Parts: sequence; C-alpha cells; structure tokens
Amino acid sequence: MANTENKVGMDPITFEVLKNAYMSMCNEGTRLIERVAYGPVITEGHDYSVSLLTKDGRIVAHGPNDLAPHFGTFEASMRYILASIGGAEKLKPGDVYCCNEPYTAGTHAQDIRFVRPVFYKGELVAITMALCHWTDVGGPMPGSFNPKAVECFAEGLQLPAMKIYENDEPVRHTFELIRLNVRVPHDRMGDIAAQYQAVRQMERRMCEYVERYGLATIWQSFEEIMDYTERLFRAEVETLPDGSYEFVDYVDQDEGQEGRPPVKVHCVMSIAGSDVTFDWSGSDPVRGPSGVTLPACHSATFNGTLNMFPHLLPLNNGIIRSIKVVTKPGTVTHVVRPTPVAGYCSGAYEKVNCATMGVWAKAFATVNPKQITCGTVNLQNCVTGGVHPKTKAPYVSYVWLEGGQGAHPDADGNSFAMMMYAGGASNQPCEIHERWYPLRYTAVEAVQDSCGDGKFRGGYGIRRDYEMWGDGVLSIHGDRAKITPFGLAGGSNGGPNQLILNPGAKNELNLGMYATGIKLKAGDRLAFSSNGGGGFGNPLEREPRGVLEDVIDEFLSLHKARDVYGVAIRVIDKDLARYEIDVEETKRLRAALAGKKRPTGYGPWEVHPYGSLPTLAEGGTGS
Repeated sequence: MANTENKVGMDPITFEVLKNAYMSMCNEGTRLIERVAYGPVITEGHDYSVSLLTKDGRIVAHGPNDLAPHFGTFEASMRYILASIGGAEKLKPGDVYCCNEPYTAGTHAQDIRFVRPVFYKGELVAITMALCHWTDVGGPMPGSFNPKAVECFAEGLQLPAMKIYENDEPVRHTFELIRLNVRVPHDRMGDIAAQYQAVRQMERRMCEYVERYGLATIWQSFEEIMDYTERLFRAEVETLPDGSYEFVDYVDQDEGQEGRPPVKVHCVMSIAGSDVTFDWSGSDPVRGPSGVTLPACHSATFNGTLNMFPHLLPLNNGIIRSIKVVTKPGTVTHVVRPTPVAGYCSGAYEKVNCATMGVWAKAFATVNPKQITCGTVNLQNCVTGGVHPKTKAPYVSYVWLEGGQGAHPDADGNSFAMMMYAGGASNQPCEIHERWYPLRYTAVEAVQDSCGDGKFRGGYGIRRDYEMWGDGVLSIHGDRAKITPFGLAGGSNGGPNQLILNPGAKNELNLGMYATGIKLKAGDRLAFSSNGGGGFGNPLEREPRGVLEDVIDEFLSLHKARDVYGVAIRVIDKDLARYEIDVEETKRLRAALAGKKRPTGYGPWEVHPYGSLPTLAEGGTGS
C-alpha cells in the first residue's frame, strides 16, 4: 500500500465530490461518443470506454457503464505510449495519440485508443483516454475477426503510438493510413470525431475542476482515491482464509493446432494476509486467435475480482497495485507476437474472468458464500460484410447476443443479459440492423431449456433468427459451444452458443463458433442463439412454483420440468396459460430421480467437476 502516514488527510466532503466528479466527467465523455460516433456497434452496442489517468499513467476513474476489458488495460496502454514517444515530457497541449497495438498496449486490433494530455496553464495535470471498438480495421475478413488466422497479420491494421491530432489539427498522414486500410472508412471518420471530441471535453471539464479546487487538491485527490480503494480491498482480503485456490476452465478449441484441442486456462490464487497473487503459468500454449495478451490477462483478472467485490468499483490503481499476476509467455493467458488475438473476449478473456471468479468463490465459500457466482454467457462475434444491393455501398455488420448469467447461492441468474464483464454494453436493435444491412429478422425469443439447472437456475439464452436479402460473407468467432458456463454445488452447466445456417433445410449447416468466410446468398437463413448461465445447487431442491412459472413463460419445457426438476405439471388450458402442479406425482418423481447419478463434465447441462465447490475451501485451501 502507498505510504500515506505523512500526508494530510483530505476533507471527506471534497474527497467524495471529486471522486464522483471524475466518474461524471468520464460518463460525459462516453455519452458524447454515443451521440457523435457513426458505427452502430458504438452508438447502439456501447462498445466503448473512457478513463481519467494520472500524468504518469495510473488509472483514477472511468465511467459507470464503461467496459472492464477496455479500461483494465489502460495503464499498460499509457506505459506503451509514453515509452514510444520518449516520456511524458514529450506530451504537448492539443496533441492526441492513437494506437491499437495489442501485445504491449492492450486487447485486439479493433479497439482503438485515443490519448490526450490535460494541461492547465502549461502544467501537465492528467491524461484522458477514449477507446472505441471499430467495426472493421482491415484484413482478409469483414470485421477483422478471423478465427482461422495463425498470425496477427491476418487480423487487420495495427497502429503504433502515433499522433492523430497535433495542436488540435488533424494529422493528415495518420488519417490517410486509416482511410486506406479499413472497410467503410466514412464510418470510421465519424468514430474518430467522436473519440477526439470525448477526450477534448474531458480535458475542458478537468481544467474547470483545477480552476475551482486548485492543482494541489486535484493531485492529492487522485492519490487519496487510490489509497482508499486499496485499503478497502486489502481489509476484505484479510478476512478470507490464507491458502491456495485452484480453478480450471477451457477454451473450446485451438484453431491453430492439428486436431483443434481444447485449451486449458489454469489459475492458482494465493492469499497471504492482504496479499493476493494470481498464477496463470499452468495454462496451455495456443496458436489460434483465442488467447489474450499480457495486459488483457491483467484486465480479466481485475475484472473477475471486481465481480466479486462490486462495491469497490470503479477500478483504479488501488486495486491494480494490490494484485500480483504471474504468467508464462506463449500460453493462452500471455500470447506473444505474431500469435493472433482478435477473439479476445470471446476466447481466453472470458475464461480468465470466470476462473478468477471461481478461485474467489472458493475463498469466500466458508466466509460469505453469497458472493459466489456461476458461469455466464460467453461473447460471440458474428460479422457479415459485403455490398448493399440497394445503395451499392460496402457494409460491415457486427453483432453479438446477450444471454444467461450465472445463478447465485440464493437467486436465479438474470436472463437475456450482457456478459458480466461487459455490463455497460447492450444489444443492437433489430430495426437499426434492418435499416443499415441487407437482412430481415424473423424471430427474437428465449432459447427454451437453455438455462443451467439447479436449485437456483442460470439465466436463459436468447435467439435471433434472420434472413439475408442480399449477398455477403460471414465469420463467427465465439466459444462455449462445447465447454459451457459452469454450474456449481450440483447445478448443471448452461446451454451452448450456436449458429445454424438454413435451419430445417436439406442444406442445414451448424457453423459452430469458429467459421470464416462463409458465403451467404439472398434467401439464406440463420439461427443465432446464446448460452444459458450455470445453475447452483441440486435442481431437485428447486421450489416447484419456480419451475411452474418458467413453464408458463415457455422458457422451460414440460419435458425438462419432469425429467430434470422432478416436477409434474398438468396442462389445464395452454391457450389461457393454465397449468397446475401434480403434488403427489412430483413427490414420486423426485424420490426416483434422487437415486440417479447425473453426468459430470464441462459440457452443456453436465455437472461441473467443481460442482461441490462450497466444501472445497475447508481449512483455507481449494483445489
């Protein structure tokens, strides 16, 4: 922890005012991006984040709806940029730098960072950063997702730290470099304008704070905020049993290796007093684009931690400096150039996040089991590109699905929700897609029976069916079609992600989650569905009334209600949604099912090998 003994304590009212003012400032930046950007993935999907950092690059605040996979890498981004330009003394008023270099600075090539220094009367005060996911950054596939890639050179343009504005004037050669290397450059120019105006607005707001409170108070507040968060975090860690806690998760397959084997993501968390270490060095190597860079592994570790300590949000350097992360270069949790990385959140990021929650759950199991959360929906990156048959202009459509979140020891998981690590993102309305792209939605509905079953069930996945009325090329880069969101304490894993081409037709094809360059013709139909969340506890202990309500809503089938939950339901009038529980038959069913062994494994609706998790932390260790 930073030494604060010789510092004068800050007035608590000023502390709270500034702490929330910095978040508000960031939120103002994100709202500006939402209104100014062109790409629907930004304006509707909210795939963006902004942050305030100290002048030496430590994160102080971010917006309440920003995305952890972004801002968790911002300190690494600043280290990279400052090293590239020769230090903070090279920063000048009115300059804006951009970069998307994944291996040292962040995530994947689609995430473009804009960095602007904040000066007040010639003094460097702080740094503002805005990141947006651009729908396309070039490469062989529209959207730059290429699950068959074995090198990063097949994933689009990578930008080192370079000026995109100098003294608030556009740097022409940077603009031209981008314009000449991306599809739909007109949209990217709109996204550039949004990010530039966001960091500029944040600079104006920060200068107002300096004018009102003074530079010394502003700088002191930065340190106090970080110290305060660190004290809170370490105090809570000290209440947990010392020891080592292990969790293993898997990426479905490595597209870069023969046989496409699953890829192990292995975590050991060690607690000693208030010190926490995450060791990922036991993870498998990877050649395909499903691994994460070192900054991304750090980000997912911080993210999974804050999912278990949500009251400590927003993330700042107080958390970051309290957690030690150990990795092995070349593994799925620390890929090195030129290993491809476009999959990012759909690949190892989500598994690092889940494994982090898994080891924390083991630590909390005997202290505060209500902190436990089961596995949640995994991101799916579905991209279609081509030429619009009416406008004759190029288009790139990028969409994901919300789905089921994991159950808790005392509550069902939320249905039709975003991934826990991307709670600020949202779905993109069908009407926007139909207006911009040559497709027509035919259904948006729950995926029946997709939840992980349990005393408390996981949330349900969602399905979008659509028909193409123009030609295009499709790529899908997702995961958890085979190894699905984990259940705990006897609950089952959630259902799979799926993408089916022409369902029910003779040429039906399950595209899986790793398809590239699929040619689509007008009239082709697609059924796109998402994971259900993992369940918690034995499904035979679920309140029959809860099973009945899901049957009435048509989220759960009568068949599954009977065979998995042991609840017999009589249909009185389906049209009027009149059903009733057969109490005696339910007792008989549950008695019969109680003696049957349920399948164990990592797949859909199996009981996860860590299914008895609450008993594993006894004595302060888990394995």
